[in-house]
Amino acid sequence: MKGKLILLFVLVTFLIGIVGAVNYCCEKTTGTNPAWCQNVNSESQCDSSYNSISAFCEATSFCKTGTCINQREGTCVLDTEKVCTTKGGTWSDKSSNELQQCQLGCCLIGDQAAFVTQTSCNRMSSLYGLQINWQSNIKDELTCLASANPQTKGACVYTDSKTGTKTCKLNTKKECQDMAKTLSDVNFHSGYLCSAPELGTVCEKSQQTTCSGDNVYYVDTCGNLANIYDKDKVDNTDYWTKIQKPTCTTSDNPGNKDSTTCGACDYYSGSMCKERKVGEPQPTYGKNFCKNLDCNYKGQTYVHGESWCAYDNPDKTIFDNVPGSSDFRMICYNGEVTKEQCDPFRQKICNQTTQNGVKISGCVVNLWFGCYAQNNSKDCGNQDVRHCTWFASSDYGGLYFSSKGGLSDNSDKTHPSGICLPKYTPGLLFWDDVGKYGDVSVAKDICPTASASCGVKYKDALIGGKHQCIENCSCLDSKGAWQQSLSKICSAMGDCGIKVNYLGKDGGTAFDDQFTTITQD
Repeated sequence: MKGKLILLFVLVTFLIGIVGAVNYCCEKTTGTNPAWCQNVNSESQCDSSYNSISAFCEATSFCKTGTCINQREGTCVLDTEKVCTTKGGTWSDKSSNELQQCQLGCCLIGDQAAFVTQTSCNRMSSLYGLQINWQSNIKDELTCLASANPQTKGACVYTDSKTGTKTCKLNTKKECQDMAKTLSDVNFHSGYLCSAPELGTVCEKSQQTTCSGDNVYYVDTCGNLANIYDKDKVDNTDYWTKIQKPTCTTSDNPGNKDSTTCGACDYYSGSMCKERKVGEPQPTYGKNFCKNLDCNYKGQTYVHGESWCAYDNPDKTIFDNVPGSSDFRMICYNGEVTKEQCDPFRQKICNQTTQNGVKISGCVVNLWFGCYAQNNSKDCGNQDVRHCTWFASSDYGGLYFSSKGGLSDNSDKTHPSGICLPKYTPGLLFWDDVGKYGDVSVAKDICPTASASCGVKYKDALIGGKHQCIENCSCLDSKGAWQQSLSKICSAMGDCGIKVNYLGKDGGTAFDDQFTTITQD
C-alpha cells in the first residue's frame, strides 16, 4: 500500500510540473523563427500583435484547424484560419473530404500521372502546354500512378483459369489493367515480350511470321506479336525477350523491297507486308515479305505513288491535238498502274513536274480562252493567266486576227505582228449547232474566225498567151504552202479544218480551189 501511495505522489507531481510548465497559447511566437499556435510557459514569448491566452492551444478558437484552399494551385491543406488567410488562401472549418474543390482524382498528362485536384490538374496543363485527362473515378494514388502512359506495350502475364498455366498476351498497359478485372494473377511487364524466359510463361519463340501494319513480325507459340522479322535473329534469346527496333535494313534498300531476310517494310519507300504468292520471293522463314509496290509500265519503272502524264498524241505539239484525243494522268499505286482521263474535250490538261527524281502530275484547267484577243507576244505568253503561243505573222502570210472577226492581211504593217493561239488545242463540238455544251464551245462559234482568202490578181495575156499573175502569186504554190500554213492556224484553234482523229480516221479531203479567188485586171 505504501508503494502505491509513493507512485501516486510521483504521478501527481509530474502532472503539476507539466501544467506549471505550459501556461500560455501563442497564436504566433516572437523571435527570428516565429511559429504559429504554440504552447509556451511565458506570455512574453507571444507576439503581442496576435492572440494569446492562458490555455492549451488545442482548446482555443483562434488555433482551431480547418481546410486552407489555394484557389490558384488547387491544393487543400490543414491549417488555422489566420495562417491560411496570411498566405492568401481561403479557409473553411470543414474537412477537405467535405469540400468539392478538394476532391482528388487522377491527372493524366503526357506519359505521367498525378493524384491531385482538378484545379491542380488544369494548372499543370497550363504550365506544360499539354492536353490533360482528369479522371475523378480513380480514388487512390497507386491506381493513378499505374494509369500513367496507358498505351505502353508489354507482356501481360496471367494465370489461365481453365488450365492453371501461366500464359501471356502482348498488349498495352491499359488493356492489361482491364484484363485484371476478370482474370487472376495479372501482372504487366512494360517493354517485355511474352516469350521472355524470365517471365516463365508457356509462350516461346517460333519461326512463324505475320503481317501487322506495314511490317512483317515474328509470332510466338501463343500467337503474340514479337519483334520485326530478321532472319539472323530467329534464335536470338535477347531478340525474343524485349521489344526492340529492327536493325536489318540496309542503305541500298531502305524499304527492304522484296527482301527475303528482313521484314522492316516502309510504305512511303514503296514496300508493304504481303503474303507471298507463287512466283514471288520466298522469305527464309515464314510466308510473308516486304512486297515491292513499284510499277513496271511499258518497260519503265515507276516508284509507288509516282504519277506522270500520257497523251493520245505522244509528240504533244500544238498541232497534234486531234479530235477525240485527251490527256491522261497515270498513277503507280500499290504495284498497279491506273489511268485517269483529264477531260475528253481537253478543257483540262495534264501537268507534270519532278521532285527529287520522282514524277508528280495533276490535271489542271486549260486556260485557252482569250488567246485570240491578245495582240502582242508579251501578253500572249503570260502563262500565269492563259495558256497561249505567239506566232509571228511573217510565217503565216502576214495575217492577224481582225477586230471585225476572222483573219486579215497585214500588208500595210499597221496591225499586230502576229497571232495568239491556244498552246493546248481545245476540243470542240464540231457536230452540234446548239451553242454550248457545258464550258465547251461548239465549232461553229470558233472555227470561222480562222477563215481567210487569198485574192490572186492576173494580167490579161496577149492573144494566144496565158494570163500572167501579178499579185499574191505565192498563193498559187503547186504544193499548197499558203493553204497548209493557214490550215495549221485552223487546227490550233480547236477541232477545226481537215483533221485525222485519234483513231486515225480521216475527217476530210485535200484542199481545192475554194481557197483561191482569181480576179482579172
